[in-house]
Amino acid sequence: MRYARSMSLRGVALLFVLSAGCQAQTVTARSRFVEDGVQKAASDPWTTERIEIDNAGVTTGGGLAVSATSTDRVVATARMLAVADTYDKASADKAILSATDGFVVATASGVTAVRCGHGVPVGSATALESGCDALDVSVPSGAVDKLLTVVARSGNGSVGLSLGGAALAGLDLQASNGPVDATTSVTPGATLTIVSQTGDVVTLRLPRDFATDALVLDAPSVDSSAFPDVQTGKGRGEIGRGAKAITVRAGRIVLAVQE
Repeated sequence: MRYARSMSLRGVALLFVLSAGCQAQTVTARSRFVEDGVQKAASDPWTTERIEIDNAGVTTGGGLAVSATSTDRVVATARMLAVADTYDKASADKAILSATDGFVVATASGVTAVRCGHGVPVGSATALESGCDALDVSVPSGAVDKLLTVVARSGNGSVGLSLGGAALAGLDLQASNGPVDATTSVTPGATLTIVSQTGDVVTLRLPRDFATDALVLDAPSVDSSAFPDVQTGKGRGEIGRGAKAITVRAGRIVLAVQE
């Protein structure tokens, strides 16, 4: 695997004057080093295990994406990143390697866990500025007799969920430092919870005829104009036809109709 190509530069610019009569040159003190396409997958097909995802996130330009696809197992693809002194690529390489070694997709005791965290501090590369910057997780869609439960934690960056075609038993998303855009099904009996721990905007895309026994929208600002009949704290539609409960907590909530 090829590690640590230089990406966009950031940090404090240093000015060097090489000799009398020479032009000044500007060198950025810190750079981002990136390794794309680091992929890991569960060794065995999914058989209704709960799926737990934990993505640390390094920058707000990264984040987490979770999609229900035709895969028969959990597959995760990461973008690893390390910030280090511009001329200290060796430290960035080692920080990225440590994060890659700690990146796992494994099944045990009824849980398939996806963990993608920070790297270890090496030279000028710090732990908080290295590790799993962006994570894309593909999960099986499930079925009526094989319902899907997803528990996800996201650190820095935006979160995108594409679970509109999934047969869900439960969704529990806790996100930080970035907006959430979630498309989800409302399988009968499902419990769906989405929380922005840092008060960012959550956009929840639901079927036009969605039903739920209970709907809680907890935010200073709620835009439910796409569903004029919605009332927070109350259900929608026939009891038992849709989700058991939908709960969203954020700084701002937008309800939208699925395309």
